[in-house]
Amino acid sequence: MTRRFRHVEWTLKRMDAKAWAHIQCVSDEPRCGAVPPGRPGNRSPEDVLAWTEEHFRVTGHRRYDRVLFDRVQWDPPEGVDPRSLPGVST
Repeated sequence: MTRRFRHVEWTLKRMDAKAWAHIQCVSDEPRCGAVPPGRPGNRSPEDVLAWTEEHFRVTGHRRYDRVLFDRVQWDPPEGVDPRSLPGVST
C-alpha cells in the first residue's frame, strides 16, 4: 500500500519483527471457548495452526476466531531519510 504524505510516496511494509497470533474455538452451543495452553500473546501463527489441527482432530470443532498480529512501518522511497522530513517521527 502506498500513500502520498509530505510530498513523498510512502509504502507500508511489514517489518522483520516476529508475527504472533491468538485463536479461540467458537464451535458448539454454548461456545467451546478453548484456547491453546500456555501464555497468551506468545504464539506463532504456526503454533496456532498446529493447535487448531489437533483441537479439530480431537473434538471435531470447525469454527475458530483467529487474530494475526505483525508489525508494519511506512517507508519513504530509497534515498529519502524520513528524519529529514518535517512532521515525521521514527
